[in-house]
Amino acid sequence: MHIPDGILSAPILASFGAASSLGVIYSARKAEATTLAHRIPLLGVLGAFVFAAQMVNFPVGPGASGHLLGGALLAATIGPWAASITMTAILIIQALMFQDGGVLALAANVFNMAILGVWLAWLPFRALSKINQPRLGLFLGALLSVLLSAVLALAQVSLSSRVMTQGLWVFCLGLFIVTGAIEGFITLAAWEAIERLEGRASGQTRKPMHLAILAASIAIMLIGVFFASGAPDVLEYFQTQAGISSSATPFPALMPDYEWANLNVEWLRKSSAGALGLLAAFAISFLISKFVPRGQQD
Repeated sequence: MHIPDGILSAPILASFGAASSLGVIYSARKAEATTLAHRIPLLGVLGAFVFAAQMVNFPVGPGASGHLLGGALLAATIGPWAASITMTAILIIQALMFQDGGVLALAANVFNMAILGVWLAWLPFRALSKINQPRLGLFLGALLSVLLSAVLALAQVSLSSRVMTQGLWVFCLGLFIVTGAIEGFITLAAWEAIERLEGRASGQTRKPMHLAILAASIAIMLIGVFFASGAPDVLEYFQTQAGISSSATPFPALMPDYEWANLNVEWLRKSSAGALGLLAAFAISFLISKFVPRGQQD
């Protein structure tokens, strides 16, 4: 669901650039005041986990694949404001290091996934948690996060290219519903696992929990290298079927398509690039956690 460069029109780039800038600045300020102290150390490992999860494409229909966004898991675990900042950091890494999403289109991708996507996940989770239905809220939030973020991305691409194919739109929305449902189930399983790990670590060191999440991130990254679907994601499928072409980004990435070109063996190219991305996501998310005050209690 990452929009590449060369597709979005100048008015859309400008308007979502302004919206994303304001949203990220405001989220950073609110994260300082609202993030719970015991959740802050999770930023680093969860940033790595979500980065790894986004690497794994799974088939959702004929000729198309999907991947997790992770906004729902971040929002439910560390709160929506910190989740938006962490997701923004992940999107920046993906654009600059791997050319996954355009650099010029970065602001639109940030708004779609790091701002709108996170809050669409958080609001149902928060509302249903108040009536003791957090699991249902998280599942619905994850589904809505994927579906409505995708609707906005499709609208941005369609309006910019002036291609509005009704049948293709309906088909792609169906694929995004499938992707959202898969995201909901996986998010719920990951959130429950983190809650159990945190419960076991209560009053003890939390290092084992963090190591478990990092180990899961590495395992997911390796799965992505060896078993991920090679089919284009649904947004790329839409662009191809609609005849929308994108231009090369004016900012060359370090490892385009998640491959380290200097290595000769394909699995080494992919696994090395994935490992470096995982390390970068962890490092940046960890640094973000250092700027969040720890005075906020449960």
